[in-house]
Amino acid sequence: STNRVLAWTITSVAVATIFFACKKEVTTDTAPNNEKDNNTLQVAQHEAAASAMYSDLFETVAVVAISQGLDNARQASPGNNEWADVPAPSCPVAELLDATGDVWPKRVDIDFGESCLDRFGTYRSGILHVTFSGPLFNPASTVVVEPENYKLNGHPVEGHFKISGVSYDTTTGIQYTTELTGGKITLSDSVIITYSSKKTIKQIEGVDKIQVLKNPSDDVFSLEGTASLAYEKGAITGITATFTTQEPLIRRWSCRNISQGKLKVDFDEVTGVIDYGNGVCDDDATITVGDKA
Repeated sequence: STNRVLAWTITSVAVATIFFACKKEVTTDTAPNNEKDNNTLQVAQHEAAASAMYSDLFETVAVVAISQGLDNARQASPGNNEWADVPAPSCPVAELLDATGDVWPKRVDIDFGESCLDRFGTYRSGILHVTFSGPLFNPASTVVVEPENYKLNGHPVEGHFKISGVSYDTTTGIQYTTELTGGKITLSDSVIITYSSKKTIKQIEGVDKIQVLKNPSDDVFSLEGTASLAYEKGAITGITATFTTQEPLIRRWSCRNISQGKLKVDFDEVTGVIDYGNGVCDDDATITVGDKA
């Protein structure tokens, strides 16, 4: 097969709607009065950071697939989106390793170089090795992402990230499932976490009737699933925190934060519930921990 080098912009296709980054400031409803409560608050904040970093991988893969025609085995038209008139940065570079027409699987290396800044102020570096078993929007396809020396805002990110069941139609919109195994993030010199998750994301409002993600400004997505987090290095090792959505987490394209839903955390014999609010776009979330109601 012939190699092709493809320059693209991470925001050239408006798939930021699917980036479930939790940038909120998580606080307790009342001040924790013991070490276990404080630890539960800390692990909730670290899970929010980890969830955001791995959700970013789906966004990156979707940009490659849609802009380079790997979404449904046709050549895409990246000019038909809201970002078309915005100058694109020179990085990253995506190299299609299997340019063999309709023959699958196809492999793409996404190279961010030593430092690649997007227009939202996020730095990435390193390489993502991506394997498409078939077109992205074929529900039978799977997409596997394997980072190599990959960093997000200077934090090393590792793991085996699988995307499956991606579908789109003019009634229900986009739906997909992600599964992370062997996840590992170095948050600082003193904090290294391991992370795994399985999540399902569904579009619940703003379905585009003609072209997927053509006009994302009214899009709304929900997320449900589970995750687990442990410390390879940190204040507490040997204990695993588990997270389960109690109420679907809701994210609007017009708001950078999750604005609604509840996430339960169990850690070190303490149960907490993170409440993301009632749909108002703000920077606040509340966690109820221990015996504090």
